[in-house]
Amino acid sequence: MTAVDLPNPTPRASGDGYGHGRMPRNAGVPEPDRIDRVNYGRFRNVYLYITEACQLRCEHCYMGERLERALKMPLSKIVDTLTTWRRLGGSKLTILGGEPTLHPHYCDVIRLSKKLGYEHVITTTNAQKPALRRFRQLQPDDFAYIQVSLDGGTAASHDAIRGEGTFAAALATTAELVERGFDTRIICTVNNANEPDVLQLLDIADFLGVSLVKFHVFSTIGTGHGNSDMAMTPPEWVGFCDRLTDISTQFKTRVWYQPTYARRDQMDRYAAEGYQGCIGRTLDRISIFPDGRCYICSYLFDTDLHFAQMVDGQVQLNHGVNEFDLFTSALAESSCGGCKATACLGGCPAEELVMGQASCTAYDDIVPMCRLWKSSAKPEE
Repeated sequence: MTAVDLPNPTPRASGDGYGHGRMPRNAGVPEPDRIDRVNYGRFRNVYLYITEACQLRCEHCYMGERLERALKMPLSKIVDTLTTWRRLGGSKLTILGGEPTLHPHYCDVIRLSKKLGYEHVITTTNAQKPALRRFRQLQPDDFAYIQVSLDGGTAASHDAIRGEGTFAAALATTAELVERGFDTRIICTVNNANEPDVLQLLDIADFLGVSLVKFHVFSTIGTGHGNSDMAMTPPEWVGFCDRLTDISTQFKTRVWYQPTYARRDQMDRYAAEGYQGCIGRTLDRISIFPDGRCYICSYLFDTDLHFAQMVDGQVQLNHGVNEFDLFTSALAESSCGGCKATACLGGCPAEELVMGQASCTAYDDIVPMCRLWKSSAKPEE
């Protein structure tokens, strides 16, 4: 199946029950007091970009020009940022980049996050050799789970997007992580170039014993601006999700996807699953970059419409026009000028801003959904 000799580990249980950990005292690492659990819905999902540096230049990367800037967040700033957002209610933390494992204090950050009381500590990685060296310094209990980016079901499609040899290296890292007992997951960005073979990732997932595969659609932001031919139309994406739902029951691995768009007749189903509309209005998540900018919606990362700015460990709201103004404006005047399905709550003004037209205007039967919300392709066991 692959160019590397992979073990066939025993699949891990697919439950999401995570334990709590304490960070051992390390020389030179700040030791703030542990912060007790906060039961608060706002900003419970914290996405911290500790570095913009990455050794890869993927064709679809939403980081865009940030990769060339390659800012790294100093450890002291990471401590202040994590502490602040924990106090504001953060409980589920994802450490990102660039490639986060390239940060010189990556391992310290992971351990520190648990000490501060984040209940779920997650990371997303390209799983190349530098990442594997970092993970060998850490233990399964340091993470809720690790997400490995695989952008094709074969070396040919993945490497065309991420670079020669990256598929084999990512598979080898994934296999070792599973063998060591890490809850390991695959995340895939689907586009016109890799769509023909990405469902083969489900075979690979079953073989390796990863716990979940998540698919999301290519967005024309960041590097994607220069590769708009890779973008799938909303009807094409909805059709892919239908095929994914049909085929997923044939596999052991759990499967998630981000609907992003839906037919009108699908909205009742998603509402029954708990869809609550635009995260830009529910404020369920925050993404913080090394320059201190804080965004709610990933669709707006290329813009100046950030929600807030971190300054000296404090959150300062952006008092200019920001994304919250954009999202709440749709409550008074819908993006499409009408309303085909009330569950969309006025459509996606971010989509209209980035793409120039709302999908519900361009396609009569399509309803835009928050691209940050996930659905299960098959019933949870």
